[in-house]
Amino acid sequence: MALTDGMGGFTAGGAPPPPKVDPASALLRLDEATWGRMEHDYTHGRVKGETTHIPELDQHFKWMPGYCNVWTGWPGDGKTEFLYQLLLLRATFTGRKSAIFSPENMPAEHIYDQLIHALTGQQPDRSLSSHLSFARYQLARDFVREHFIVVYPGKGQGRTPLDLLSYFEAAVAKFGVSHCLLDPWNKVDHSAMAALGGYEPYLVNVLGQLTDWTVDTKQSLSITAHPRRLDGMKFGTARPIPDGTSIAGGQTWENMAHVIGAVYRPYRHLGSRSELSSEVGIYLHKVKSHKLVGFPGSIGLDSDRPDVRLRYDWKSARYLVNDRSPLDCREAEQFYLTDAELRARDDMRRVPTSALTPTDYQPNTIRTATPNSFDDIPSAEQLPADWSLNGRPITLSPNTHF
Repeated sequence: MALTDGMGGFTAGGAPPPPKVDPASALLRLDEATWGRMEHDYTHGRVKGETTHIPELDQHFKWMPGYCNVWTGWPGDGKTEFLYQLLLLRATFTGRKSAIFSPENMPAEHIYDQLIHALTGQQPDRSLSSHLSFARYQLARDFVREHFIVVYPGKGQGRTPLDLLSYFEAAVAKFGVSHCLLDPWNKVDHSAMAALGGYEPYLVNVLGQLTDWTVDTKQSLSITAHPRRLDGMKFGTARPIPDGTSIAGGQTWENMAHVIGAVYRPYRHLGSRSELSSEVGIYLHKVKSHKLVGFPGSIGLDSDRPDVRLRYDWKSARYLVNDRSPLDCREAEQFYLTDAELRARDDMRRVPTSALTPTDYQPNTIRTATPNSFDDIPSAEQLPADWSLNGRPITLSPNTHF
């Protein structure tokens, strides 16, 4: 499909313009079909945004079918990882499938490994002592294979926004996906910009077509877009909280996207040695239909909700909400634990703490990814010095739940 100039003229591709249609076809009366939809909404309620499975975030953002959600944030602040986790939660709790265009994270096996790492909380790398067992790796592979598809146009295939929509449509038709991720915007082919008179008219045209597509298909389309570099920005200094106006063509993004959010690490400039460097704030600057989707606001340290601590844990590749991952639950565990491990975990949940001896249970602890009795036992030379048959316990927050 080629782009039009917004006035009915054809701009690229050399194909003739489509035949003109009767202007009256654009007039939509309140006919019986429309009334049927209205009556259904009246009786059953309008479609509302669906939970992210992070209650603290749900107050500000929920997944609304037919919405175009734009997420901004400085490079390296964790936009991709945040959206991967949100999509994993959708897959875990509702079975929703996602198509991911994320060329910066290619090849495809790296993207799938990132998803497996976040799902299990363990690194799929045998060179690490806390690596994922192969049995778990295979189970997690089956889950990711069922719920995610990577989109990557090969040589000779287009990468314009409309090309990507055609690939997403193929994923909808072939795999039944409900969520599409375009990550990031600057990796898309924007060569049509000059023909449309510059970036702003191009953005108006393209964002209009993207939002029309989400409404027509009832897909949830998420786009990541980097903010513009600011004058005087230096390495090692704090950066401001980005919003829609921070992106090139900002006002157009603000006007046309259904949701504008930001992933922001306020203390990243302190370096990895600082405990604060992993702190994250999620800011929802614009949310259409507040009653159906959420109200603008923020969570995380130094936000509207400083009581909600949000940080990224590099070892588990998970976002932790008040020191607990939303993926620490049986709904996720069933997709990567072996039957024996799952039964043992279920038994542990059913037995009252008071009935367990100290050798069975330690309050507020959970086993790390260190090999345990359910894992394949490696040879002695492969074992770390502190390895034991039951794993190495680590202390968690008192409000940790199994």
